[in-house]
Amino acid sequence: MAISFTNKSKIISEIMKFSFNHRAFYCYLGMSLWIFFLITVMYKYMAVGEEVVTPKKIVHHEYISKSDSKFRKIYLRACNPPDSIVRGSEGVVDTDTWLLQGVLVLTRHGDRGPLTHLKGGDKLPCDVEPVSPLLKSYVEFVSNSSVGGRAAWVSGGGPFHNFPSLPPRAAGTHCALGQLTPRGLLQMLTVGVILRDAYGDKLALNIEPGKKDTGEVISYSTRYRRTFQSLLGVSWGVAGRGAGALAAAARESHSVAFCHRDCACTRHHALNKKINMQAKNRLESHPAIKELVTKLSKVLFESQEHIDADVVRDALLAYMCHDAPLPCSEKPKPAKKTGKGHRKFRRDTINSRNLLDIDIDTLNMELDYINNQVDFNNEIGRKARDIIGKYYDSKDKKAPLDFDAQMEREKLLYYQQRYIDNSDAYEDVVIVKKNLDADFNFPNDARMDTDFDEDYREPTETPEDFCIKKEHVMSLFAYLEWSYRQEIKNVHNRRRGLLVAYGLIHNIVQNMIRMISENKPKLVIYSGHDKTLQALILALGLNNYQHYNIQYASRMIFEVHRKKDLRDEFKFTKRKAVAQDFYFRVVYNGEDITNKLSFCKGKHNVVMRVVDPIDDMKIYNTYLCPIENIVRFIHDDYFSVFNATNFKDACASYGTSKRV
Repeated sequence: MAISFTNKSKIISEIMKFSFNHRAFYCYLGMSLWIFFLITVMYKYMAVGEEVVTPKKIVHHEYISKSDSKFRKIYLRACNPPDSIVRGSEGVVDTDTWLLQGVLVLTRHGDRGPLTHLKGGDKLPCDVEPVSPLLKSYVEFVSNSSVGGRAAWVSGGGPFHNFPSLPPRAAGTHCALGQLTPRGLLQMLTVGVILRDAYGDKLALNIEPGKKDTGEVISYSTRYRRTFQSLLGVSWGVAGRGAGALAAAARESHSVAFCHRDCACTRHHALNKKINMQAKNRLESHPAIKELVTKLSKVLFESQEHIDADVVRDALLAYMCHDAPLPCSEKPKPAKKTGKGHRKFRRDTINSRNLLDIDIDTLNMELDYINNQVDFNNEIGRKARDIIGKYYDSKDKKAPLDFDAQMEREKLLYYQQRYIDNSDAYEDVVIVKKNLDADFNFPNDARMDTDFDEDYREPTETPEDFCIKKEHVMSLFAYLEWSYRQEIKNVHNRRRGLLVAYGLIHNIVQNMIRMISENKPKLVIYSGHDKTLQALILALGLNNYQHYNIQYASRMIFEVHRKKDLRDEFKFTKRKAVAQDFYFRVVYNGEDITNKLSFCKGKHNVVMRVVDPIDDMKIYNTYLCPIENIVRFIHDDYFSVFNATNFKDACASYGTSKRV
């Protein structure tokens, strides 16, 4: 018994001895087990998180998330959804060395409805409001500032008198032709917030509601609702409650090009004809694409008179950018005859009068403006009056007009502007009689004249059902990408860009000089169109086709900077700023393109590496170009390609120079 007890004691003592000698081993073993447990738990947590996030993405972009990566790239590039609009290199300059003197911003309006009547286009969900606190806050701001249904900044006189501040809501159609959508408004609000974050503190703008205009901010907009509403959205993003004051002081641009006094140029129309013919020949040289465009047109459009790849692209964006399924062809139903059987009405025109009634007040309020703008005695006016002049009484312009007369007066003004902007497309004014209702933003198809009925044709019947697929969209966009490459290298197109953009660039340079000499304005905003930016890009000498393909809510920003250190190099005393102390840079959709400008590729540029103020991991290459370069460009070198020294001579002497 004693022996066994002794043996047990020895065994226990050996075990204890082993334990104390291998404590490190047990410690490592325990830690390994604990780490293995933590990894297992974290793996499960991450798996659960992925399962939670994935359905949210599918719900948010259900239509797009099912497409392949190539189609998604097209969607992101063409539609520019609000959540993809982020700040880039705006304002990224060494603030210890440079002082921001002023900013000039050019924007394209946000997402809009199509410009052409689409089959079933009134059912597209263009009016769906995105879930966004930013958009909700803006809508509340407009509602609180409105009295009697109109905001204070459009209740007084001015070019934008009684313009609505918000996109149209569902009233007979969900997708108003050419009108800004809630999605487009959110895009512009986002752009405004980017401008405020990048420049708000540096410019120290003093904008308050009801305060007298100090001239610190100048804004321009074309007389389209979508551009004015886009301007208002950007202004609210920048100035908050002071946006109303900016909108009330907005100036009208009578041209899409913002050409101001330098607009009339007959050579511009001659260049247009050459460029349009070249575009037509390009499409003819690709019969497969032409056939595809024809098939897509039959599915998309009510009228089949014009086959144009860019027009088809614009129609497809109405579906793509609003997460709507791509359409299929439908066999048209036979038209029902009424009365004696000689009149034909389209199926979607029964309620068009009710649709127009919602804007009758606006037409009445804009009548005085129209009376002052329409010139019925010039060549264009006479042609237009011969077509639709029976609704116009030259002896009594101020007489009250009924509904039809108001619509004809509106369309007459619209037609004149279209003729001025694109005269080569209207050599035969008779075609206006056929297409005026389709081109105009307020459809008036319910009232048709007898002679118009004779020219009207039902949509061409498709022999077999045809559904637009993503592959068709990708093929069309690939062709247009190639076409844009040709356009930006086209000598005629570059010359047209110089002529069209001259008035705008001249105005930009003038405002830059005022920023230097008068210290104001501090901010200038131009709310325009894709054609505005395309002409400017060509004139600046940019040759990237992606820059030329203007997406919704695009922004081009000119920043004017001044050296902070103004000490004399020899006397070491403070001196006044001179022209050599001022530089500028150009940022396009967040990308610094200063060193790509035709007149800013010299060795005199200032190059610096600046850390992003938000993300410390990002470092930008920032370029500053001497402001003397752009002044010399606009005054000395701008018309050298025309062998001329001014705008008038360039328009007159075009074609005599062989220089490129």
